[in-house]
Amino acid sequence: MWKVKSPVLRTNCQIFFAIGLLAILFISSSLSMANDCFPPFDKTKPQYIVGYGSLLYEQARKLTNIGFEPEVPVWVDGFRRGWLTRTRQDNNVKVTELGVIPLVGGRFNGVLISMPPNKIKSIDRQQKLMCRVLVNSGQLNSMNIEKIPKDGQFWLYQTQNKYSGKPAGSYPILMSDVDEFLTGCIEQSEHFKLKSFAQECVATTWNWSSHWVNDRLHPLKAKPAQIQRQRVDKLLDSLEGNLYEQVRSQ
Repeated sequence: MWKVKSPVLRTNCQIFFAIGLLAILFISSSLSMANDCFPPFDKTKPQYIVGYGSLLYEQARKLTNIGFEPEVPVWVDGFRRGWLTRTRQDNNVKVTELGVIPLVGGRFNGVLISMPPNKIKSIDRQQKLMCRVLVNSGQLNSMNIEKIPKDGQFWLYQTQNKYSGKPAGSYPILMSDVDEFLTGCIEQSEHFKLKSFAQECVATTWNWSSHWVNDRLHPLKAKPAQIQRQRVDKLLDSLEGNLYEQVRSQ
């Protein structure tokens, strides 16, 4: 008896094969992107994260289950910090947050935080807008008598190009983000006894903008940092063109 192959069966097999191939390609692409965005560690070296934004603020580190204290205040060369990361928050509010991009001649202040690889990987999983990039030890200079660890591997989280943009009316800076950032800078200034650390946070951050929403009375963040409001205000008064006065009067 002749066996006739069903066209329908053959078509279904082709469809299943195509779906399976697409799934494999998607998974492979996702893994490749993950590896590109979050490179492997050199397990023979101690690992450090350069904190430059929320990681400066103790309460933010606790909320993200990062119990490690900053060890060395540093100048970071070859990068620019600024209000340049566009995102949509959980409450569907569009904002521009702090971020870092590579720039020849760029410089900002931050801190080195020693962390084990598993803790850094947990931070990686939270990053949807940034990639972890390697920083050469030659790009780091201590701001006090502490020395840069010789054998360490140093990382910072850099904004992906597709999410980078200046503040705008539809993507403003939030005062609650500014309060968190500068409260952390004040904490590090006191911790390392560096009077200028907090001022340098303002001076080495770019894209301060009139597109800035004062949400202090009705915070758009779950747990805003407002314990240093007066000192934060004083730091922001140094911005050119009475920019902060316009924001404060909102």
